[in-house]
Amino acid sequence: MNADQVPNWESVERQAVSLVDDGHRFQRLGQDEKALASFDKAVTICRGMSEKSDPVALALAQALDNKGNALVELERLVEAIPCFDEAIRIHEGFVRGDGTPQDVREIAVTVMNKGLALMLLGRNDEARACLERAIDGFERCGSREDYCRAWLNNAELYIRQKRFREALPAIDEAIAAWEDVISDKPGTLNADYVYTLYCRADVLLNLGCCQEALDFSDRAIALNRAMVEAANGPKEREDLAVAVNLRGDVLTKLGRTDEAQDCFREAAQLKGNADGLDGDGN
Repeated sequence: MNADQVPNWESVERQAVSLVDDGHRFQRLGQDEKALASFDKAVTICRGMSEKSDPVALALAQALDNKGNALVELERLVEAIPCFDEAIRIHEGFVRGDGTPQDVREIAVTVMNKGLALMLLGRNDEARACLERAIDGFERCGSREDYCRAWLNNAELYIRQKRFREALPAIDEAIAAWEDVISDKPGTLNADYVYTLYCRADVLLNLGCCQEALDFSDRAIALNRAMVEAANGPKEREDLAVAVNLRGDVLTKLGRTDEAQDCFREAAQLKGNADGLDGDGN
């Protein structure tokens, strides 16, 4: 390569990174079509140089992964799968040997994203293979939070198939892994961990283990309330409403109908009241 090519490659990489950043900004604003257009432009400008420059190839793989996720958000699932496949193929193509932990993580993230798209398409066996491969990748590279999420996604695939007994060990793996993560950060509120507790309560309810389900729903609700107190945004109130509603379902199964109705009323208030909790925090 001659000297004047290097800035050109670097320019392409910088443009691609900027376009991906723009896409993420559009996603945060809920402008999914604009996000997709930005990711697609990043893919286009990288293609011509990806075989000549590993950094550009990496940028292309990342742009493809983001494009695939944007297509999933737009429910264009069939179109998303080839994006994930190409991203995986490109990244594996320039990784030498086992790759760095960052290489292993990025490939595993795209594999997991592909698995989630396949799950939404109902292609369960393919989805399971992807999620299991992702779990292995995250374990190898030491990406602990990704490892937790991959186990929960694995559990959710079982839940979608109503295979609740098989879902339970996967959720337990996720909970144990999350508790290992948060033990290093005492006092931290982690929404993904709380959601995992909620999922365990839901699975236990479906298995008829109502008292244990109540215990886990109470744990989830206590943490949900703490998150509402800390942020009190629509997402936090919605998560609390869902957990309180589940508690109502569990109490109904236990025959505690008056308490169940209190839960359903609170859940309805949380969903409909822009201010969230009432004055006394109930």
